[in-house]
Amino acid sequence: MKAHIANVLQSIHVQTRHRQNEVHVRTLQSENLELTRILGQKDREIDGLRHRLANLEARLQELLGTDTLTGLPNRHVFKEHLIHSLKRALRVGYSLSLMLIDVDHLGEINEQHGSAAGDRVLVEIAQILKSSVREIDMPARWGGEEMVAVLHETDAEGAAVVAERVRRRVLGLALKDEKTGRLIKVTATLSVASYPTHSNEAHGLLEYAFEALRAAKNNGCNTVVIAAR
Repeated sequence: MKAHIANVLQSIHVQTRHRQNEVHVRTLQSENLELTRILGQKDREIDGLRHRLANLEARLQELLGTDTLTGLPNRHVFKEHLIHSLKRALRVGYSLSLMLIDVDHLGEINEQHGSAAGDRVLVEIAQILKSSVREIDMPARWGGEEMVAVLHETDAEGAAVVAERVRRRVLGLALKDEKTGRLIKVTATLSVASYPTHSNEAHGLLEYAFEALRAAKNNGCNTVVIAAR
């Protein structure tokens, strides 16, 4: 009899401990789900703050007028300069050209050698562009893999000569992957549009230059093209 009672008590004790463990497990699972939910919410909040910070930094750089990577004037400053330069060209009566530079296969360079290598390429090409134009001209970073320049008192043919000089200097870059030592192949495609040949408005010159650039990229890179009239 005593043995039976002991067995019953032992069984009750085991069942009680089992139920307590189940309750404890459910409590821990509930707490884990709640913590996961809170962490997910915090991650979204952090992502939102990072996005806002990036936008604020971009806006600040726009107001300052300088591209942080290359040190060149940014798109906002360039567009204002192009508009005012065209007005002066119309008033005085001299030619003006827009030169557009696109770094070929920059995405592949980033994938194969890392984004830091891609940034080095952009910095080097910015220096080439800056040193290839005169002080009266205006080189700038348009965005992404594209740079631009206003060439004052220069017709389309003269701008094409400058563009070819830039293309050859880019082709001659001897940048190496800092990790592997492999040579990074760098080329650029350039297009030219000019006033009064193509347009007397800023957006018109940009459209001609970008259209010519797209056609050149589709037909093969590492070249210089003058926009069709």
